[in-house]
Amino acid sequence: MSHDLFIPHSPPPAAHPNRPRQVLRHLARLAVAVAIVGLPGCDSPRDVVEHRVIGTIDFGPYGTPPRIPETATAGVALEIVVTTRGAGCHKQGDTEVEVNGRSAVVTPYDILTTGYDGCYDIGKHFEHRTTVVFEEPGTAEIVLVYSTSAANYPEGHKGDGRKVYTVEVAEAG
Repeated sequence: MSHDLFIPHSPPPAAHPNRPRQVLRHLARLAVAVAIVGLPGCDSPRDVVEHRVIGTIDFGPYGTPPRIPETATAGVALEIVVTTRGAGCHKQGDTEVEVNGRSAVVTPYDILTTGYDGCYDIGKHFEHRTTVVFEEPGTAEIVLVYSTSAANYPEGHKGDGRKVYTVEVAEAG
């Protein structure tokens, strides 16, 4: 009868006591080598591009309507708040305002990043705050330019949406 099955195995007398560390070190080097070889398959930073695109405004039941006052005072800043939306590849940009007499054009911009995967976050909202100053009293118009698409490619963000708001500008008193 053999009792070999019940005797615990121990390293042979010539085995090095640090052998398990050498194996772990070798496995760590192998993992680093595999990671380095795999990196060229990933997108490199030079492939990532940021595009300034016209922001998307959702006028549907789940959107946030623009806040544009109906009255103002000549020479006093009128605050406008516009909320744009995007996905994981979007972040908030600037807002452009052009005033000509009693007419103003407001265009919110967002930044769309292309060139990598990972745009899975949906439903991002960006609040754009800006001001408009009308110097002349009377009825003024504010034209809001926006995109109707929240596409993850720059060509999809056209200024195809326009909404006109009227503001009664009172004389400064």
